[in-house]
Amino acid sequence: MKTTKTKSIFWGVIASLGMALFYVFIMFLTMPYSEVWYQFVSFWYLIIGIVIGFGIQIGLWVYIKNCGHMDASGGVAGASGAMSGTAMLACCAHHLADVLPILGLSGAAIFLTQYQRPFLVLGLSINLLGIAYMLRILGKQTK
Repeated sequence: MKTTKTKSIFWGVIASLGMALFYVFIMFLTMPYSEVWYQFVSFWYLIIGIVIGFGIQIGLWVYIKNCGHMDASGGVAGASGAMSGTAMLACCAHHLADVLPILGLSGAAIFLTQYQRPFLVLGLSINLLGIAYMLRILGKQTK
């Protein structure tokens, strides 16, 4: 039987890999292959921070949930994941501008493109706040 710590690490790694695969999938879906590397290099420090931060947050959530001392809500992890996903989409939204007018969403693509760095910073900030919140809950459990 797996320990709580092992489960937490496992799900944290799975969450990070899932976020990274989501990013890569969106990049290859919306950009010419030649631009994918350039886009990643432009924002690598934010993207990697979001991916790792999301994994840490999910790992902490699983640990708290499985400790049995507290019924941890998945709301913080879910909100963080949604914001992280939106931040990842903001990276390549300008390439969606070719398709989104057909769907009536060209304004959304322009908005996301114009604010892609702030969206990434916001996504990373929300991950850090989520981690701090989980650590606070964990600290209360150990007292």
